[in-house]
Amino acid sequence: MANVTANTYKKIDRGFSNERQFVKLTYDFAQDGGATADTVRMAEVNGKIIITECILQVETACTSGGSATVSAGAETADADAFGSAIAVATLVDDYAIDTAAGQSLVVDSGDYLSLTIATAALTAGKINFYISYYNAD
Repeated sequence: MANVTANTYKKIDRGFSNERQFVKLTYDFAQDGGATADTVRMAEVNGKIIITECILQVETACTSGGSATVSAGAETADADAFGSAIAVATLVDDYAIDTAAGQSLVVDSGDYLSLTIATAALTAGKINFYISYYNAD
């Protein structure tokens, strides 16, 4: 398993108190690769936050030579809060999901929001994560 830094890597900073914040994170096979067991770090959290929504949206269909799955979330808080073992066959163009676990997730400062590839390598795909959050301290 390797930690890979996404080409569009971001630092998620604290906003003003009680202000809802938004961030778009992207995994892109063409930029980030897709080896089996890779964890693609899309962002690091600077300051404790509460994620109130995460919508996963497939911009470009994912493909695999095998039966790849992806999971996404906060590495320490809940590694699959945004999606757990989603089969590559599900990740078609314009697929979107808003998972319940990603709607009430407290993420500590220094944690990473990431996507993990399992079972087989990906050979194509682009997935966006639309996240809304508030400061938690």
